[in-house]
Amino acid sequence: MKSFKQLILENIKNEKATTEHISKALNDKDPDVRWGAIQHPNATSEHISKALNDKHYDVRWGAIKHPNATSEHISKALNDKDEYVRSAAIQHPNATTEHISKALNDKHYDVRKTAIKHPNATTEHISKALNDEDYYVRSGAIEHPNATTEHISKALNDEHHDVRSAAKRAQKVKNE
Repeated sequence: MKSFKQLILENIKNEKATTEHISKALNDKDPDVRWGAIQHPNATSEHISKALNDKHYDVRWGAIKHPNATSEHISKALNDKDEYVRSAAIQHPNATTEHISKALNDKHYDVRKTAIKHPNATTEHISKALNDEDYYVRSGAIEHPNATTEHISKALNDEHHDVRSAAKRAQKVKNE
């Protein structure tokens, strides 16, 4: 026999669930139900905004992963206290170059590393990331398709062998 929670989760995932159903589920006391609700394809901008204010990071994480998340939602999520939410925000396809710039200044290296991998990262972003204190961020920068020969030259002289190795691989690709 299914639990009440399992039934709620199944129903909220139903394609016929209305925005009213989603709203009710977002008010449920169980964070798993709220997380399930924000995954629904019919979740609106208002639902996403509400979920971004949830006390549980996994609900906020689910909200920013939603395809309907807007630039404003991404901006809000980039200020979240949890680095997983901030990292998810910068992965969103709607993230702008301004969002990437903000994420490259994040205190957590994983958010910066994720930001430099975004397809919208510019050569200016790559230059900034190549000066990051964390070698994961610098390696990610040199692996970006927008890295220039100047970026590669700089990375070939990096203090960390992983960055130099990434630069050698990038140089090989550029020369092919």
